[in-house]
Amino acid sequence: MTNNNASHNENTATAIVTRLAKRSIFRNTRRTLLTVLLISCSLVAILFTDAFVRGMVSTMVKISTQTFLGEAQIHHQGFRATNDIDLYIENTRNVYAKIADTETIKAYAPRVISGAMTSSSDNVASAIIYGVDGHKEAKVSKLKQAMVEGDYLSGKESEILLGQRLAELLEVSLGDRLVVTVSQAHGGDLSQALFRVSGLFSFNERNMDNGMAFINLSQAQQLLNISGVHEIALRLQNLQQADDKSLPLWQTFNTETLETLSWQELVPQLSSMLAMTEYSTLVVSIILYVLVCLGLINTMFMSIFERQTEFGILLAIGTRPKQLFIQILLEGFFIGLLSVTLGLLLAYIVCYWGANVGIDYTDLEMTGMTLNEPIYLIVDITSFIKMALATLLVTVLACLYPAAHAARLQPSFAMRKTL
Repeated sequence: MTNNNASHNENTATAIVTRLAKRSIFRNTRRTLLTVLLISCSLVAILFTDAFVRGMVSTMVKISTQTFLGEAQIHHQGFRATNDIDLYIENTRNVYAKIADTETIKAYAPRVISGAMTSSSDNVASAIIYGVDGHKEAKVSKLKQAMVEGDYLSGKESEILLGQRLAELLEVSLGDRLVVTVSQAHGGDLSQALFRVSGLFSFNERNMDNGMAFINLSQAQQLLNISGVHEIALRLQNLQQADDKSLPLWQTFNTETLETLSWQELVPQLSSMLAMTEYSTLVVSIILYVLVCLGLINTMFMSIFERQTEFGILLAIGTRPKQLFIQILLEGFFIGLLSVTLGLLLAYIVCYWGANVGIDYTDLEMTGMTLNEPIYLIVDITSFIKMALATLLVTVLACLYPAAHAARLQPSFAMRKTL
């Protein structure tokens, strides 16, 4: 019977402390609302940063892989290190057959690559000449979509596509003649061919528009006097497969003569930068949570100092320091609950807008890459839940010090102390 009474009294005391905590948070409504606004805005900033970073990473990877690079590339061993045109994939028929049997690969584009001198009647400029299969290239890169004037490669002899800026440098337009000079493989003899400008493209990326030109694969092979290709760009079934080194793809096409690399290995500087951006949300979270803690500690201490006489009376009539400690923690918990609710609502509105409208950074260059499309925020529900719980935990932890201070008050001193 005694235990039941003690349990009942404990429950009653807890209920009273909870009611007091709920009432106390709105004793100074303006201060409480300002604190709630501070915490909720911090939560919005953290969730916006998280969604923005996810969107930026996705956009940059998409631009890097889908514009021209591909999710992976196959080369002859040593080609990427030296750019030696003598190092080309010779037995292409066998390689193409293996690609067709690999379920991971969605599409592929063979390419012949060579440095060249392009000459018009008015000017001369160096460029990288790519020999491509127009039909297959359209399935891997955005070359066809990047056409701004003229016609895409149709397979006809002497077609050449120029970057818009390269065409301006050479002072040529559609239909103008152009001489391309390259060094042939196996000896380095000079080889020349006459082309007519059939189309102009713009990837909205300075280096590509300034220094790239495309001709038909068969004519490039003839020009360089080779029977193979230097590069095979791959489009995988999904981007995540580029990270999975356990797939048969990597074992099949990494041999004594072939080297197959994912986009992370092809553009290591981009991969490193993206890895660093993952810490940006953590840094922003730490800074904002520190500000939240300081703001909430200040609010709770102001509330405690205003109510010292009340606390002294409560302690004098038998309220235990533990109950006072719990009351302050509950006040912080309820403030955190209000803040998280408001913060999640505002964050969803802001992130939803960013996910649908996007943030336009067109023409901004990062690590040698030009952002040629808006960044669309990516909302992750898991992040919303984690950040909400973390914010609630931080608000409660921030109240530990003020709660401990209130629990240590001496009744005689507290009742004597007034503001």
